[in-house]
Amino acid sequence: MTPPEAPPPAASAVSAASGLRGPRLLAAALVVFLGLTTAVTWPQVPRLRDGIADIGDPLLNAWALAWVAHELPSAPARLFDANIFHPERGTLAYSETLLAPALLGAPFFWLGAGPVGVYNLLLVLGIAASGVGMAALVHDLTGRRGAALVAGAIFAFLPFRFDHYSHFQLLQTQWMPLALWFLHRLVDRGRVGDGVGLGVMVGLQVMTSVYNAIFLAALLAVVGPVLIAWRGLSMARLRAIGVSVVVAAVLSTPVAIAHLKARAVVGERGRDEATRMSAELTDYLAAVPWNRLHGGRAERFGAIERRLFPGVVVVVLALVALWPPLSGPRLAYALGVLVTVELSRGFNGWLYPWLYDHAFLLRSLRVPARMGLVVGLALSVLAGFGAARLQARLSPRTAVAAVIVLLLGVLADSWVAPIGLTTVPHAVPEVYADMMRDRGESTDVPFVRPMHARQPDVLLELPMNTEVPTYMYYSTYHWQTLVNGYSGFFSDRYNRVGQVMLSFPDEGAIRLLRSLRVRYLSVHGEFMTPRDYSGLTTTLDRMAPTFRLVSRHPWKDAEISLYRVETRPR
Repeated sequence: MTPPEAPPPAASAVSAASGLRGPRLLAAALVVFLGLTTAVTWPQVPRLRDGIADIGDPLLNAWALAWVAHELPSAPARLFDANIFHPERGTLAYSETLLAPALLGAPFFWLGAGPVGVYNLLLVLGIAASGVGMAALVHDLTGRRGAALVAGAIFAFLPFRFDHYSHFQLLQTQWMPLALWFLHRLVDRGRVGDGVGLGVMVGLQVMTSVYNAIFLAALLAVVGPVLIAWRGLSMARLRAIGVSVVVAAVLSTPVAIAHLKARAVVGERGRDEATRMSAELTDYLAAVPWNRLHGGRAERFGAIERRLFPGVVVVVLALVALWPPLSGPRLAYALGVLVTVELSRGFNGWLYPWLYDHAFLLRSLRVPARMGLVVGLALSVLAGFGAARLQARLSPRTAVAAVIVLLLGVLADSWVAPIGLTTVPHAVPEVYADMMRDRGESTDVPFVRPMHARQPDVLLELPMNTEVPTYMYYSTYHWQTLVNGYSGFFSDRYNRVGQVMLSFPDEGAIRLLRSLRVRYLSVHGEFMTPRDYSGLTTTLDRMAPTFRLVSRHPWKDAEISLYRVETRPR
């Protein structure tokens, strides 16, 4: 017999009780989670302007956020043609495009904030908002604020996050619990508006991280059908589901097209690489080495990218939630945990290999073990149900004490040593200002390109180091087109350019510069031995007018030289 269409009593009670207090509750939750995030990620908040985890992916992502803010207002049609890997096109999609967080951060860029400051602000807000979203979901499902707070803390501060603290795109998970929230509302009410909300959240996740969007889709594909089977399929629900698919597709299409074009140039991830990054079940016992309580198991279990320990409190509460009798939602998330754990096993399991052969999207993923994030998402919801069960069996005063104890346990599970941060200087090398003056332009480069601005010149920076995106960070202060680049993929042409430039400045390398229409060449002594730098710059100084010295300045106990390149052969 099909259950009635009315929402379950708990959902009805929450809907009736929320009223005008709903926004206030969300605002209070945001304040709480911002405070907790500040404590858990210390000393990140005091170092918003200049502190990042390392100079790899954080600088890549700070550049991507800045690029969108710079290009979108004046040239949206060229948004994906980022200023790296010249002459390739669509290079923004060589990694995550970060469009959704970039849109949130754009006003800060336009007001004069720097790339590192905006990156860190969005990083902290993303973690806090993930907790708020999970709290909103669990509050709607259980009617228990304490349980909502515990579940939100579990998801916001999953130990997984501290193994990926430099992976901004993986930490932007605020859309995930909201997508589940709209899914539950869709199943409860069958309204088109909830379908729109679900589609928007999925679309925003695609616009943030395709990696996480694929993982979220896997969980929705399990939880959604179970919830609908529990409540019964109706035309209203079917219509709302159709709307959600259309909305998600519309929002996702530009990013999907950009990634498909990039895939045609850079190819797919190899099966061998994905096999090495597939999880074992024992990886769920592995915490990061710098976890104060559980880090001792890091060497015994797991490996880099495969430290998937979710925490003791979340597992205990999930088991409480799964104690019979089971409801439809708890069964849905239990199955979600099982399926996502299996998918995280990648080529060590049985489901992922079949999907890899039949779903091309999985062939762009390097690390199946990262599915452990969505395992944590499903466990957080179950933990919310478990905490609500405990609260219901306790007196109000005892329930408050229990919530405090559980919250402290969650924070203890995630307790890590203070986040180690690398300082990024606000100033950039003076040679870039000299380059702008040599171009006859202002050295005050805005993040919104003026309509009358000159077309950027092509700049090649030496040495061509594919491991450090420092040049891309510097480019946010001049926005010229770089031959250099750093991303999730590298094209064959870029690799060939790097090989040719190893013999620079021989005639073959000079011909390559001319074919690429390189106008400026910088030589960074801070990335070279003094002998190599002195030898190269001495040679280039003698090669005028092919290479005309524009400026030379000290930088980081070394020196940088900037040359203008004669593009026509003598």
